[in-house]
Amino acid sequence: MPTLSGLYTSFSGRTLTIDEGNRLILLPKDGRPDTIDSLRADGEFWLCRNDGLIGKFGNPTKIVFQDQDQGYHIWVEPRGFSDGANEYGLIPILPGGEYSNRFLAVNDALDRLEVVDSWTREAMFRCVE
Repeated sequence: MPTLSGLYTSFSGRTLTIDEGNRLILLPKDGRPDTIDSLRADGEFWLCRNDGLIGKFGNPTKIVFQDQDQGYHIWVEPRGFSDGANEYGLIPILPGGEYSNRFLAVNDALDRLEVVDSWTREAMFRCVE
């Protein structure tokens, strides 16, 4: 089973990272910063700041995705396999809430992340170490 630690990238080549407040952000299309924080799924599959450990070990900090004045935690769901790599859906869930069956997706036209109702190509992510 993969470690689920590394850089989470969309099928369009966009990379996710976090800001200083542990909020999930989409890196700009042009240029990349010198350092990019990698992410990892903890033992319960919540997306967290990578603390260098794997799975149930450690106590990593959950990241938050901010959308329309609402903060979501992100659950990592293995969903498929193609071209020799695993595919993941990133499920935004309100803290203390239940599974939402919605997905985080990259909207390249608006240069942002958004919540969508179906697992489309824009909502497919890979984790590269």
